[in-house]
Amino acid sequence: MTDLHQHPQHALWAKIEQEKRTDQLIKVVSKSSWSITFIFLLIFAGLAGYEAYHTLSLYQEGMVNFLTVFDTFMPFITVVGGICLTIAILSTVGMFLRLRTSSLSEIQMRLAALEQMIVEQSGKKD
Repeated sequence: MTDLHQHPQHALWAKIEQEKRTDQLIKVVSKSSWSITFIFLLIFAGLAGYEAYHTLSLYQEGMVNFLTVFDTFMPFITVVGGICLTIAILSTVGMFLRLRTSSLSEIQMRLAALEQMIVEQSGKKD
């Protein structure tokens, strides 16, 4: 009788461990993706800075107006703003999902402990 009750508990713990491994994989993929994103952002910043420096030197020589210098910064500002917005949205969603996952894991552990307690009490009565 005890084996029947122990088997679902082992399956539950195996499922919890599988969820932990999936969570770790998601974290690794997320960190890698953000690292690559920031590397590309640095490359883009370097290219935008070079173009802005070149345009600024043209402005100092009187060949272009200041609005042209400002226009060279706009693509970089737009990309940085988009990345900041994406980070804000994803971190907020991730925070809420993480809180729900933590609560679900805690509920699963408490149910497993309660099941173990019931099995032990039924074993004492027999």
